[in-house]
Amino acid sequence: MMSTAAVHISTSQDVVNAINDKGSRKSNLFIIFVALGGILVDAYQATMVGFGNSYIAQQFGISPGFAALVNASVLVSALIAGLYAQSIANRFGQQKTFLIGMGLCTVGALAVAFAPNIWVVLLCRILMGVGLGIDFPLATTAVSELKGAKSKKTGSSVNLWQMGWYVSTTIVYLVLMLLNAAAIDQPHLWRYGIFAGGLFAILVMVLRYFIIGESATWAARVGKFSLAEKLLREQYNINAIISPNATAMTTSPKSQSIKGAYGVLFTPKYRYRTMLGCVVATMQAWQYNAVGVYLPLTLAGIFSGGLSYALGGSALVNLLCGVTGGGLGSILVAKFGARFQAGWGFAFVTFALCALGLLAGANPWISLMLLGMIIFCHSAGPGGLGMTIATLSFPPSIRTAAIGFTRAIMRAGAIAGLVLWPMAWGAWRTDAFFILAAIPFIGAITCFFVRWDYEKANVDSEDEEVINYLHKS
Repeated sequence: MMSTAAVHISTSQDVVNAINDKGSRKSNLFIIFVALGGILVDAYQATMVGFGNSYIAQQFGISPGFAALVNASVLVSALIAGLYAQSIANRFGQQKTFLIGMGLCTVGALAVAFAPNIWVVLLCRILMGVGLGIDFPLATTAVSELKGAKSKKTGSSVNLWQMGWYVSTTIVYLVLMLLNAAAIDQPHLWRYGIFAGGLFAILVMVLRYFIIGESATWAARVGKFSLAEKLLREQYNINAIISPNATAMTTSPKSQSIKGAYGVLFTPKYRYRTMLGCVVATMQAWQYNAVGVYLPLTLAGIFSGGLSYALGGSALVNLLCGVTGGGLGSILVAKFGARFQAGWGFAFVTFALCALGLLAGANPWISLMLLGMIIFCHSAGPGGLGMTIATLSFPPSIRTAAIGFTRAIMRAGAIAGLVLWPMAWGAWRTDAFFILAAIPFIGAITCFFVRWDYEKANVDSEDEEVINYLHKS
């Protein structure tokens, strides 16, 4: 039922306030996962290619290190594209930008499945990275707008991307198990798996277009107030009335530019928020891309029994530890706060990595338990919280830029984990866990010393102030 009290809209800040104070969209787990669909595709493809790294090297006659560099190209292109996500979203709006991002990822995924040589794989991976880089900042921004960033439930909803990530990675291992059981040659499993991921991306595009739709705050920011009024009525049941004197606040080139938006992130008011989000996101990506992406490789080195055991163990660890950790972390973050929860998650991962370095050779079941502990503490702790902090620490006018920048810095950590871990594992085997333990340790120290908690602030009320700053600067 529509709210009877009229809400008068004259600026984009009024739209933000109306969503925060007067209404929220009906959103269940399915709708949230649809909004986060690009992240689920990202998780699927990253895990599938991580599995296929050694096979790619064999098929194209290259070293595993060079194959890892080719696979990491998706992260480099995503890093660069993420920096432009704010500008693209400002120009085209949420609905069209979602189509652009997932469209590029879909084309790249379908093409790489038939790649005849490593250079085609490289080109397709770059294309996929551009699509994923555009998509991710918009996905968490869309979730934050479902209920309004002021709601305590919003942090939990945004952080569900981590649970969704592990649902997606679990599906990867189940798909590979089915393909392996269907007697498909092992060296070609990654091609079939990536092709299936392209079909998944098409489904995400269709569902998003019809279920998530356009952003009301974007419409108001660019002066489309009649569209903003319609979206507030249809999506939030808000009886919005547009003032005859309503004016768009982002008409200046500076306010729309990359340089302008990113410059705000390093002003005295926002620099510590930027630092915290970037460090948490980067350190968690580093540790995950070392342990999580290469989980079948690690388990195959610890267990005997071949590919089926490695895939089954990976699916079990992801389901029991990753999915449950992500779900529990999303519930607890509203109670404990993102910074506190991320810090302790990092601390437990540090402990588990050191224990794994000491005990991995003693008993395979102890190793499996410790790997499960790492995945659980990562998922329940810092795994999703870097992006949650980046999403909810900044007002809507620069939120996509903050997420894009944090995600770009995070990709650097992901690249380090993806490229360096196979080399470290090959050189030192289980002793490499001791070196990796330094990464979560840095994350824990940062969380305990940088004291910013978005839960204690009304961040969205800063939107008009930021837009005015961009106009004056």
